[in-house]
Amino acid sequence: MKPNTLPGQIVVLVTSVLLAVLVVLWLSLLSVRHTMDANAVEDSSKRVAGRLHSMQEEVSLIASDYHNWTDLYLDAKALAIDQLASNYGITAERGDVFQYAEIFDGPFSAPLSWQAGAGLAPQTGFLSEQTRQTLRGAVSALDSSGRQTFDFFGYRNGQLVMFSASYLLPENAELLARVDRKTAAIATIGKIIEPTRLQDMERELSISGLEALPAPPPPGTVSQALPGVRGTPVAWLRWSPPQPGTLLFWKMFPIMGTISLVFGVISYSAARLLRSKAEGLIKREAVSSGRARRDALTQLPNRYAMREHLETLRKREILECAVITIDLVRFKIINDTVGHLGGDAFLVEFATRLHRLTDEHTFVSRYGGDEFFIILSCEAGLDRLVARKCRQLETVSTAPIICNGVSFEVVASKGLACDKTHALDHEELLRRADRAMYCAKQSETLEVVRYDARMESEDRDHKRIERELRRALADGSGFATYFQPIVTAGGAEGPVRYEALARWTSPEIGPVAPDRFIKVAEASGLLMPLGWLLLDRACKDMRALPGACFSINISPTQLMSQGFGAKFTEVVRAYGLEPAQIEIEVTEQIVLRDDTTISQELIALSDSGFTLALDDFGTGYASIAYLTRMPFDTLKIDRSFVRSLDGGKHGMRMIRSIIGLARAMDLKIVAEGIETELDATRLSIAGADLLQGYYFGRPAPIETYITAQTPLADRDTAQLRTH
Repeated sequence: MKPNTLPGQIVVLVTSVLLAVLVVLWLSLLSVRHTMDANAVEDSSKRVAGRLHSMQEEVSLIASDYHNWTDLYLDAKALAIDQLASNYGITAERGDVFQYAEIFDGPFSAPLSWQAGAGLAPQTGFLSEQTRQTLRGAVSALDSSGRQTFDFFGYRNGQLVMFSASYLLPENAELLARVDRKTAAIATIGKIIEPTRLQDMERELSISGLEALPAPPPPGTVSQALPGVRGTPVAWLRWSPPQPGTLLFWKMFPIMGTISLVFGVISYSAARLLRSKAEGLIKREAVSSGRARRDALTQLPNRYAMREHLETLRKREILECAVITIDLVRFKIINDTVGHLGGDAFLVEFATRLHRLTDEHTFVSRYGGDEFFIILSCEAGLDRLVARKCRQLETVSTAPIICNGVSFEVVASKGLACDKTHALDHEELLRRADRAMYCAKQSETLEVVRYDARMESEDRDHKRIERELRRALADGSGFATYFQPIVTAGGAEGPVRYEALARWTSPEIGPVAPDRFIKVAEASGLLMPLGWLLLDRACKDMRALPGACFSINISPTQLMSQGFGAKFTEVVRAYGLEPAQIEIEVTEQIVLRDDTTISQELIALSDSGFTLALDDFGTGYASIAYLTRMPFDTLKIDRSFVRSLDGGKHGMRMIRSIIGLARAMDLKIVAEGIETELDATRLSIAGADLLQGYYFGRPAPIETYITAQTPLADRDTAQLRTH
């Protein structure tokens, strides 16, 4: 080989190699583009189909609830059209749950239907006779015991509608057993897929141009056929999926063009540059991923990392799992004492102590705020592992934590939930641990409270009461108000006021204790509508005793609603009652919340003419400072103090101390729970102003007092209570 030919050969060889590499790169880039775009089309189709399925399931669940409803079935059987309109048609007419409803066959000689905005008077039916005939066959094949529905799509008035149909049946098992399906009516509801819902799907699924079409879209477009009542498409969804491959191609095009033009050194440099950029991007992604899964304050894994850990454990089905929830008690006091920086220092030290429990079986996480989780897992011997970790957990609280020179005891409520059979998903396991923790908080114990059969039974009872309470709130049935007299201490002129007490009887459950259904209402977000309904009931009854004084209890949750005081005053005046007749009672729990809105609403009620009473005083929450800030007029001594009188002089000293405090603050005293003449005498001597209890009368309907009404002496109040 001649020496002068070597550079040319090298150039040819390098050029050939580079050309081959460039060709492969371009072909690879085009292949990646095609594959990524095709995968994006497939992925968007699956997501749209999944979202449509979940939306149809939502409509199916609504239909299942409405079409398996005893009251609705009985109304239909009795051809009570007005009742059907008020509890079925009104939902469609309002259009907030579904927008179309039709009932046909069974006792109906002609179809009845309702549509959003068309009024409560039933129309003649919006389904065609062919559709009804198809539904007769489809619904008859459903498994009614499983509350199945027949689902299909429709296109009405230029809008896409999801329909769901089934027999109209009672949920009562005994009544259901006697129903002849051949004579049962068929009910259908329809929910419009609003344009805003399609826009939400676009944002959530990262697609664009999502629209419903009544005719097949042009070939080559991405679409989803929507089956009608006979299974054939009646509408189509069309959209433009993302094109990650195309975006990548055009981003790479300048680089590849440069590489194609300059070859050699520039190509090599560009490759190294791309590699270095990729490495930097990966490193930054790793750092960002780590930060996203770690709590910024305590450096413990956060809730996202915890859920990923639980999901990993769930995939390893051989592992037994337990969750311990930890919630710091009265952490707000620490913040109020040493400020938020001091509170942060407390959390950091507490997290450091918890982190020492970490090992191959233990995962420690900060969920947020002052709440922490410990995840335990092992192949066998979970109980031994839990017992050992609970003993180690005790050491976390042994020494106080010093923040800004102030020493604070480490006090926490702890709940435990275990899963040895791999039967629970991690959301249920976390919920159970959280439930056990709240039990620990309520019982004020520092021991680890385990989720047990009693809590599980209470949870089932809670769900049952919530379901019935929602039904009762929908039709306003089952609620009543009872009244209990309050008398002057040592007086004989009869009641000076009446305390209103809420009562509820469910047709499914029977009488439900107020403390049970109020607790469920507060936990389920139903307390506000329940409170207004009970206030209406109480005001209607109170009008029957003109000039009498009453009391109405208000929950702290209600007071946290801005503008509550103004609306409360408006309702009371609308019934012809004066605020001067009513005293508002609130429990000591408002001191725990100490919310600015609560204070504002209490002051607004006082300014409107209502008097204020602090109920259950002395049970552990009250703050004298709070009493001085708020315009209270009355203190109610809790019945537990009255019961303590039989235990010796200590109980009487406590009562006299409370009465002395009230006198110093110019407050009236009401003692409740008086059950004997001896109780009444003792409280009168101690200095109570008013007395209340079974000794003077049990709660009774207002009619009991109408016939025996006596002149009222003092202006005071009684509260809509829940016991």
